[in-house]
Order: sequence, then C-alpha cells, then structure tokens
Amino acid sequence: MKNKCVDCGNCCRETEMILSAQDIDLIKNKNPKNLRVSDFVKKTVEGLFQLKNVDNHCVFFDPIAKLCKIYTIRPQGCQFYPLIYDSDKRLCVLDQDCPRTELFYPNKPSQVKICTKIVRFLEKQVLLTKL
Repeated sequence: MKNKCVDCGNCCRETEMILSAQDIDLIKNKNPKNLRVSDFVKKTVEGLFQLKNVDNHCVFFDPIAKLCKIYTIRPQGCQFYPLIYDSDKRLCVLDQDCPRTELFYPNKPSQVKICTKIVRFLEKQVLLTKL
C-alpha cells in the first residue's frame, strides 16, 4: 500500500462499494469481535449488497490514520480501485477522486484486463440478486 497509495482515504469516503457473498463471508469470518453482517452491509434498492458508510466513510475506514482496517481482506471492488465501472457510460473509468491512478493502472492494457474482471464481477452480482 505504501508504494502506491498516499493514504488519503478518498476511495473510502461516501463509498457505494458492491459486495459479493464471498466478500461478506470473508470479512465476517476473518474479522474478530462478533462482527455481524448487519454491522457492515446494507442492501440497495436494486437488491445488491453494499458496504455501509458511517459519518460519510466506509465503516472499515479509520479517518484518523487514513487507513483501511481490513485492508488484507478488503472487498473485490476495493481491490480493483481506482478503476471503477461507470454504469451511465457503460465502461470502466479511472476514478478522479484518486490522486495516483497512474500508479495503479499505468497503461490501457492493464485497465482493459481489470475492466473485464470488473464487468464479470458486477454481472455475477446483479444476476445473483435477480435469482
């Protein structure tokens, strides 16, 4: 994290991060202290699972240290970041809230490769909610 991220926490503010069932299980099972799913998950009107926000930031973000409390088990979408899927444009874009996007995705081929994974991830999550 230190080589790429400047620990600004922009990615963790007002997040709308979609969670997979695997993300939820991993966080619940690897994070101690009787964590309940309802402590960190909310359901959207579309029926998708999303990370909860507290005080306008992800429930797992430490605003003082500007670090993720579950970085090693962070959700898949957080791992893809700062590449995100813009549903209005129907394509992947680099989130302009991130000050160092070029260090995560230095070229177009790396973006295209991860974009394919993002689209598959989202299609699977949307499909699961419609079953």
